[in-house]
Amino acid sequence: MKFVDVHDLIRLPYFAINSDKKLVLKPQYKKYRIIDAHTHLGWSYLFSRKIDLTILHEKTHYFFPERNNSFDITHYTAVDFEEKNAKKARFETIRGAFNRQGYSKTHTIPNLLNEMDRMGIKRSIVLAIDFPLVSNNSEHILKSIALHEDGKKRLIPFISLHPMERNKEKKLKRFIALGAKGIKLHPQIQLFKPTHKGAYEIYELAKTYNIPILFHTGLSPISPEWQRRYVEFSHFKKMCADFPDNLFIFGHAGVLDYKEAIVLSKKYKKVYLELSGQPPQIIKEMININGYEKLFFGSDWPYYPSILPLAKVLLATEGMKDSIRQALLGGNIENIVGI
Repeated sequence: MKFVDVHDLIRLPYFAINSDKKLVLKPQYKKYRIIDAHTHLGWSYLFSRKIDLTILHEKTHYFFPERNNSFDITHYTAVDFEEKNAKKARFETIRGAFNRQGYSKTHTIPNLLNEMDRMGIKRSIVLAIDFPLVSNNSEHILKSIALHEDGKKRLIPFISLHPMERNKEKKLKRFIALGAKGIKLHPQIQLFKPTHKGAYEIYELAKTYNIPILFHTGLSPISPEWQRRYVEFSHFKKMCADFPDNLFIFGHAGVLDYKEAIVLSKKYKKVYLELSGQPPQIIKEMININGYEKLFFGSDWPYYPSILPLAKVLLATEGMKDSIRQALLGGNIENIVGI
C-alpha cells in the first residue's frame, strides 16, 4: 500500500478529481455524516501578530506535503516524513512564534471549510493550544468562528488551558460563554505531565462543567526524544485511575504507543480514542479488541491533508457494516459532544 504522494490516493475507489483538479470524496460516500474530531486553525505565539482567520487562501500549506513525499498507508503517517519535509514541518511549527508569514496564515476558517466540502465532512472540532501570557489562541479562535456565518454552524471549538496559569475557572467560564464545547491539552507542546497538580485542577473543572478533554497522546516520530517524558503512558494511566469519571479523548490513539491506549480505553468507560495518523490494520485491531463504539475519525488538519486519515478509516472499515463505518466517521463523536 505504497503511494507516490497524497495525490496518488486517486488509486483508491473512494476519491475522484474535480474540475479544479483537486481530489474529492465520491458522491456515494458523502451519505455518511462525517465529523472530523481533530483540526486546528492558525496559531500565533510570542512576537507574532494574530492571524486573520477569515481570509480564503488559494492554497493550504500542510505540514505533511501533498507532493514530493511518498508514504506507506500501513504506517503511522508521521513515520513517513522525508527528512527535508520533517525539517520544514519543525521549522514552520516554531515560525508561528515570530511571524504570521508561514504555513499558519493559510490555516483559516474558509480554507478548512473548503476542504471539508471536498471531503464530505459535515462538521469539525477545532482545537486550540495556548501558553500562559504568550498566546491567546483560544479566545481569538472562538471570536473568529462566532463572526463567520458558516463556521459558526459547522465548527466546534475546544479551547486550551495550561496547568501553570491562574484563574483557570474564570477563563473556562468565559470560554464556555463564547461557545467552547471542550478542552484541548497537549502535554508535549505545553511541556507538562498529565499528573501535574495544575492539570488535575483542569480535570476537576472539566468534571464540574461536564465537558470532554482531548489530549495529544504519544510522541510524534518527528519530535525530539526529550519530549517523551511528557507523554509517557504511566502518566495517563495514573490520571485515568484518579479521574475515572472524566471523559478523556486520546488524540492519535497514542501514536506508536497505541497498545497502551487500547488498554486504558478498554478499562475505563469514558476513555475514547481519536484515530488521526493510525493505519488501517491498527484501526481494525482496535475494533477487534475493544469494539468500534469508542473510536473517532480525526484528520489533524492542517498537519495532514484530511484525505489521508479519511482514506485510512475507509480502508479499515471496508467490508464492515455501514453502521460501524458511520460510527467511526461521525456517530460516536456526535454523541459525545451533543451535536
